Amino acid sequence: MTETINPETLYITAEQCALRYNISVRKFQMLVKCGDMPQPIKLGCSQRWSIRVLEKFEAEQNNLQSIFSQLASRQFKKSQK
Repeated sequence: MTETINPETLYITAEQCALRYNISVRKFQMLVKCGDMPQPIKLGCSQRWSIRVLEKFEAEQNNLQSIFSQLASRQFKKSQK
């Protein structure tokens, strides 16, 4: 019997999110903290991100790469001070 997977009910870890966006886990966590990425939900003691929320977020972004560029720019400016 084949089960169908409903993406609306799938939740992934920060590590899986980082792989999705090809960035480090630390960078992904920084983006979440800055409000540049969706906030997680709590499942027990764990944090997870809904695939549906991430896909909606991606669709709303003109260019996801610009977020990463903005973060890099902020970090560069901080290091110059």
